[in-house]
Amino acid sequence: YPVHPLFFFVHSTLCSIPIVVLLIATQKCALHPNCRYLISFWCISLLGVLVNIVMLNAQTMNYEKGFIPRGILDPPLRPHFLAIHSMTYASSSCFEMFIAFERILSTRRPHVYHLSRENWTALISLTIFAYSLGSFIGYFIYIAGHHILGVLIYNTIDLSTLVINTIGIRYCKRRYDSLYAKASLNARYQVFEAYEMARAMHPIYFGSFVLKGIGMAIAYVYFLMMSFFDGRLYALMDFGYFAVHAFNCAFSSAFLMYQHKSLRKSILTMVGSKSHFRAVIKIAHSSTTDTTDKYFTMLENS
Repeated sequence: YPVHPLFFFVHSTLCSIPIVVLLIATQKCALHPNCRYLISFWCISLLGVLVNIVMLNAQTMNYEKGFIPRGILDPPLRPHFLAIHSMTYASSSCFEMFIAFERILSTRRPHVYHLSRENWTALISLTIFAYSLGSFIGYFIYIAGHHILGVLIYNTIDLSTLVINTIGIRYCKRRYDSLYAKASLNARYQVFEAYEMARAMHPIYFGSFVLKGIGMAIAYVYFLMMSFFDGRLYALMDFGYFAVHAFNCAFSSAFLMYQHKSLRKSILTMVGSKSHFRAVIKIAHSSTTDTTDKYFTMLENS
């Protein structure tokens, strides 16, 4: 066997660490509840990808024909596990798109949105949609056999997310500039926080798009030429595809923690490397910019 299944057990476990840390930090970070919910379910979907990789490889451990999967149909239950992979993969991509949309929408009426609570109707509907679409794509590719069309749907979702977030960065920046000194601090902070998240996510979306593109290239090659591949060559492509996707899960979560200021503060506080912030009151005239920065800091740490 080119790559022993135990490799994926270790690899997936290591890749899950930054996702779990991000999931915990998100609960402690100064984010709007809607954004917190979407990032949390994004993390859950990423963990689902890793769990599914372990399941796929655990299935081959006791297979009578050996560790080498012969293709997408062998071992017998493999198509169903691959369909679950599609569900978790597509749902994670959907949540990335939802995060980008939510950041844009949060700036439309920021003074109202900042004080609002979770929109459970929208959040639950989006969650059902994400997992339903993922389940459909999994069935479409691996059960119904429409391989190329299914992968094209993947590509459409990933490209749309990148485009939407690019628009979101520019829109949020323009909104913040237009509101400066013209709106309440709450409204300005909401737009600022939306811009910060969109800006932090952009290199993640781009890097993830490249990594997913590598995985999709492997998928295209296999689906277009599957009749020419034997078990050993398929196993090598299988290794490349799932190793890239597992690494992408770790990269995306770790880089977001590195890029986003509030998440970084939450993690430093969790590990005890950051002392509690203390407000220093000075009897002096402060500029509008200084006051805004101090207020933003208090909101982040509240």
